[in-house]
Amino acid sequence: MFRLRIISLFLCIVMFIASQTGFPVFAEQSPTVKECLQHPDTCQDQSTATKSDSHSSAVQAAPSFSVWDIVKLIGATAFVLLLIYGLLRFMNQRGRLLSGKRGIIEHLGGTSVGTNRSVQLLKVGNRILVIGVGESIQLLREIDDEEEINEILSMHNEKLQQMLEPNRWISSLQAPFTQRKEPASEEIPFRDIFAKQMQELSNKRNELLKQIEQRGTASDE
Repeated sequence: MFRLRIISLFLCIVMFIASQTGFPVFAEQSPTVKECLQHPDTCQDQSTATKSDSHSSAVQAAPSFSVWDIVKLIGATAFVLLLIYGLLRFMNQRGRLLSGKRGIIEHLGGTSVGTNRSVQLLKVGNRILVIGVGESIQLLREIDDEEEINEILSMHNEKLQQMLEPNRWISSLQAPFTQRKEPASEEIPFRDIFAKQMQELSNKRNELLKQIEQRGTASDE
């Protein structure tokens, strides 16, 4: 699909450049013998005009393909190549941002459930956590079923392969010109934030349990 878009864009640009070239204009048709016999004055005038036009054409004749045409053709070709290269770089950078770097903590996907609120799937080691993101980050559920875990990972890997498919072709084209730079690792700061939020969540739960115990003791008394 990606290759078809690039080829279609290239063909459109070539057709646009070709449409800018001129087309030859044919001269007026010469009179026939019958017309010359019926109107000798017109035939004589036409003969004189034809000789004059032939002389002018011989003097003003120029090559059909000049040096300027070659320069314009080279410039148009270079412009098309630069445009395609820019599109390839844009698609490659977009694919890197979408795919991310796989490591200890991996984002599997998510969905919005309201204003500034969403539910996210995180793979931490061999565990899959369902996280609620809003004013704070909360652990909603941990998926323990092996079959469900394998199904989620299979769907995620299939989606990732579809996004990375054009990147392989782009990287193979860019390899002779550029050297791929690995994005900076973001695992450590995200892991620290995640651990901090989990600790805060644990403290809140402990406080809530203490309040419940205190209320139960007060009601018994």
